[in-house]
Amino acid sequence: MIKKKNNTYKHIKDNIAKLTLIQQVTSISPETLTAIFLSTVEEENLHIRKKTQQGYWNWDLADKTAYKYFGRQSAKYRREMQSNYSFILMLEFLKSAYLSKEYFGYNYNELIADYRNEEAILKKFVRKAFIEVHPITPGMSPKEKALRNQRLGKISVEHWIGDIVHYDYFNQAPGFMMEKVICAIYAIKLYATNILNDKQLDIDIMKIKTNQRLEIKLQPKPQVAKKKVIKI
Repeated sequence: MIKKKNNTYKHIKDNIAKLTLIQQVTSISPETLTAIFLSTVEEENLHIRKKTQQGYWNWDLADKTAYKYFGRQSAKYRREMQSNYSFILMLEFLKSAYLSKEYFGYNYNELIADYRNEEAILKKFVRKAFIEVHPITPGMSPKEKALRNQRLGKISVEHWIGDIVHYDYFNQAPGFMMEKVICAIYAIKLYATNILNDKQLDIDIMKIKTNQRLEIKLQPKPQVAKKKVIKI
């Protein structure tokens, strides 16, 4: 029997610390990371719309709403933890201990370097082609120039990892360039999946939460001066 009740938000909220830490240190886009995370949840524990006739889960809801929920919850969590030393320490620990792991022969920095290289090649090609096709001409109005420069500027902006495929200019590149970028993103997704499935990370996250509760508990309570009652 297909369960139609949706519980994706609950899974995200229950794992917001881990997801926020990973997103902050990897620069993977919230949309991409949310989809990766939901794909790691055991099928019987994930209620998300229904299956297609081919037996695959319909990820439409995850792609269009779950990542927005993650964005809101993550922002809230970061505000709460911005002055928490344990959180800052965990960010640095995650970078050094987890991004240095070679799950399938490469550490995260090597995968990022490969992705940025392929991304730069594609962007350079598209940018050059755009300038040739849409040069600034004397007859252009200020509005036309502004729109043209705005479109050109989008190519130069550095996106969260995974988001580039959603931009129109990405599809204007040669197929082999797009394929190389997609392959680089896939390798990063695979690495992120390994981090999410790493049980030791869950233990380390639990330590953060424990330390956070202790810090709150040990914070000195504000002293309230007692008013002296004057007897008449």
